[in-house]
Amino acid sequence: MNKKVHAFTSLITFVLFLSSAAAASQVKIATQSLPTGTVNTPYSTTITTSGGSVPFAWWVSTGSLPPGLCLTPSGNSRSAVISGEPTVPASYQFSISVQGRGGHTSTVAYTLMIDPPAEHVVDLSWNASGGNVVGYNVYRGTVQGGPYSQINISLVATTLYSDSTVVNGTTYYYVTTAVDTEGAQSGFSNEAEAQIPGN
Repeated sequence: MNKKVHAFTSLITFVLFLSSAAAASQVKIATQSLPTGTVNTPYSTTITTSGGSVPFAWWVSTGSLPPGLCLTPSGNSRSAVISGEPTVPASYQFSISVQGRGGHTSTVAYTLMIDPPAEHVVDLSWNASGGNVVGYNVYRGTVQGGPYSQINISLVATTLYSDSTVVNGTTYYYVTTAVDTEGAQSGFSNEAEAQIPGN
């Protein structure tokens, strides 16, 4: 009698394992939003995925990317990069789709804002951090003390950064963090204020 109960339990466990494996094999786009771009300024952002079996097939399924930008799969196709230099300011709506080796498809709709060329540029500089620092991240907010949003696309290798995405008549507050060889990020630096003229 005990043997029969044990066999039944094993069967349930086996069925549950198969269901979990099937669910894990479905690719899903993890990136849900895209950073704003600026006309005539290099743009690059990565769309990541979870699950699925490579190789993946990527395409723009509805709408179109802003002029000057293109979609390029990574080397192993697990992610894709939207990059280039946008040329026309506007709000662009489009969908990106990815299909896994098993045929399952994931699609996400995006809105990408491309701002007109900046009339003003904020030039930032800071003191270098000691230790095994490989670069810096730059954060910006419109309220003193935060919250802040990261504005650099990739790590800044020097202690200089120019922000050309500012809007006239706005006051911005900037902080930086240092990133070491292990990918650990420091706390925020002291805050710097920049007041952008109204015209």
